[in-house]
Parts: sequence; structure tokens; C-alpha cells
Amino acid sequence: MTGPSEVQHLLKIIAQAANDALNEYARHGEEVPSIYETKTHPLDIAETAFTLKKAIRTLEGACNQLCSTLAPPLHTVINNAHDYYWSCLRVAAKQGLADILYDHQGGLHIEVLSQRLGINQDKLATIMRTLASRHCFREVAKDVYANNRLSLALRSQTPGAAFLDLQTCEGQQAAFYFQRYLDDPTYGPSTDLKHTAFTYSISGFQGTFYDWIKQNVMTRGMSGMNQVMGTLSILEVFPWEKYSTICDVGGGNGSFTWPLIQKYPALKVTMFDLPETIAAAEKVATQKINVNHVEFSSGNFFEKSPPHNLDIYYLRNIIHNWPDKSAVSILESVGKAMGNNSRLLIPYSLDKVGTNSSEMEELSYHIVQAPLPMLPDFGYGNMRLHNQDLTMLFMYNSKERTVVELMSLSQDAGLELSNVWDLGETAVLEFTKSNNRSG
Repeated sequence: MTGPSEVQHLLKIIAQAANDALNEYARHGEEVPSIYETKTHPLDIAETAFTLKKAIRTLEGACNQLCSTLAPPLHTVINNAHDYYWSCLRVAAKQGLADILYDHQGGLHIEVLSQRLGINQDKLATIMRTLASRHCFREVAKDVYANNRLSLALRSQTPGAAFLDLQTCEGQQAAFYFQRYLDDPTYGPSTDLKHTAFTYSISGFQGTFYDWIKQNVMTRGMSGMNQVMGTLSILEVFPWEKYSTICDVGGGNGSFTWPLIQKYPALKVTMFDLPETIAAAEKVATQKINVNHVEFSSGNFFEKSPPHNLDIYYLRNIIHNWPDKSAVSILESVGKAMGNNSRLLIPYSLDKVGTNSSEMEELSYHIVQAPLPMLPDFGYGNMRLHNQDLTMLFMYNSKERTVVELMSLSQDAGLELSNVWDLGETAVLEFTKSNNRSG
């Protein structure tokens, strides 16, 4: 395909994806709001907006490829390297700018904002101009700024704000030191949790990222990630009503357990996590639900298996935190607890298929590839998944694994893939015990 032909095909893909997104908004009863409004659309918080997610994935990937095709290479490379938008987002979130402007729909002058925040007026103006140029906040008059759809996502009570805090502090710090880390003769080749890019970035620190991060920040940050990724959409897709007993393995503060029980109150759920985490979850449970719905079991899955012979074992945000050897140990621990009819569910990044995925992968594992001339994995349309992959590397010496990689690990643990539940941007893999192994 020639360059001009690629451009024409990309333009058609962009038009189709944009129309698909518009139709999805209309299908939910309201047209898409303007970026300058503060109106909330039902799709803004919908967990199961699969069609919209797929349209946006295509749109972002095709638009980015179109710009990369038409712009001079140096223009694109320097723009990517010279991007401090994340720093401005961090200032806005930490200073509570969206919270302040929430009570001032007409906006506030930069001088007033400067006085409220105690930040130099010229410096704050530079930050606000940068944000507004990318449609986060709106300049309604000269030097007068108000909220818009994007800036409202920075309000302090939103889960996304906590995830942003995590990514723009620890995440960026690890990213800065990543090149030096790779060259270090001790840290660079290691897969140890104590030898990550993040731990390298802190002089004298001998622990792991788990030791460093505060539990409350991590919990809120994970809630933000779950909302962005739509991981709770499995509640709408998987047939939970067919089962009676569930084990939320490594369930943390219950960010999955509570919505599950609320939607399926007949289920009996067991939360399994470290003793201190379970103690905190028990306190939260009294505020969330009838505690008769939940049993609490404490233990370290490297030393103790979860409760045995339950119908479903759900392993969310766990496997991607660990190198392969540890991941297999976790899967073996859960496998020992599983009965012959038990199921293990593991969320994964559905479209992390690489740029040269085989036809076998696509057909066998329901992986949808992008139309030509786009990259098979939708390129920039899946950039958050690639960034999440890097986050796992920076923080844990681990990665987001493909379906084939997870199948390999599961086979080593005596498990086999039985189904794939497509959630749009992500998916959930369903495993059973291998025929040649029994509990």
C-alpha cells in the first residue's frame, strides 16, 4: 500500500469510527456533549460501554497513525519527548483546581486562583494554558478559567485522581531512571522485586514497591485504574448466577467483592489476602454490605492455598505484578485449591497482540486485529495498555502478558484455557484444571 493510499484508508477508518461513537452516544438516549460543557453523559461512567471503547480504540489509533504519516519524523519524535502535560495534570489534581472551580461555573481569573492556591500567577498561567490547549479546563475569557468535561475527572473524590497521583509521582520517577537502571550491572539484568527501576530510583532503599507505597493510596489508585479499564464489566458478561461460591484471591479492600455481592446477593464470597489486608477489609465490610455474604480468610498465597473446592476463583490485578516464576507459584497455589469443576478467572489486556500476531492467535483466542493499514494491535489506540505494561516493568519487574504467555504459565501450573470473555478493551480468561491433573 502506497503512502497516499494509506492516508485515504485511514481517513475512511476515522470517519467510520467517529460515526460509530456518535451512534453509541445517541443509542444511550443523549447526544455526545461538547468538550466545553460540564454535562455528564451516562456513557461517561458506564462499565459496559464495549462498542464505544472499541470505536475510540480505532479512532485514537488511526488518528495518531495519520499524524505520524503526514508530519515530518522529527516533528513527531520531539513532540513526544517534549511533553510535560503529565506534570501540569499533577499540579492541577494535587492543588484541587477542579474542586475550586466546581463552585464557580463562570470561571475564576488567574489572579484569584493564584491567591487561593498560593502559586505565582505567571507560573500558574503557564500551567493553565498548557492544560486548556489540550481541552482540560476551558479559558472562557482572557485569563479566566472554568471546568469542562475533562477537568471534572480531576476532582479529588474521583478514583481517577488517585490513579493520576500514583502515575505522575512514582511512575514518572521510575521512568526517569529507567535508562540508567538498564545499564546497571546489578539491577539491569535482575527480575527481583527489590531490583526494579523504581527501587533503583530511591537512593539507599532496600525494599520493594509494596514496601514503599502506602496502602490507602494504592487502594484508591487501583480503584481509579479499574474504572478507567472497565474491569467491573465482567459482572455483566460472566454468568455469575450459575455459581454459588466465589473466592476473591488477593481481593484487597473489596473493590470487586462489594459490587459483585450487590449485583448477585445470593453468592457466597470468600476474600483471601494477607492478614493485615483482610483485617482492613473486614472493617470496610460492615459499612458496605451484610457481612453474612462474605467470609474472610487470611494467608500468603506463596505459603498457603485459598479455601478449597469453591466454584470460582477470581485473580485480579495479581499475576501482572509478578515475574514468571512467582506467577506460576501463585497459579499452582490456586490450582491446589480448585476442585475438578472449579473455574479460575484472570483479567488480561485483550489486544496486547503485538505488531505481527499470527492468524492462529487471532482465530483461536478471539483477538480482533485492526484494519489495514493500522497496526494489528491498534497502535496508539491501545497506548494505555502498553503504558500499563511499562508500569509493571518499572515497579515489579513484571509485565502485562498476552493470552499465549498466560496460557504457557497456566500450563506449567496444571491449568488449561477453557474460555475467553471479551470486555472490549480488556478480557477475562477462564481456566480449568488440566485433564491429567486432579486436586
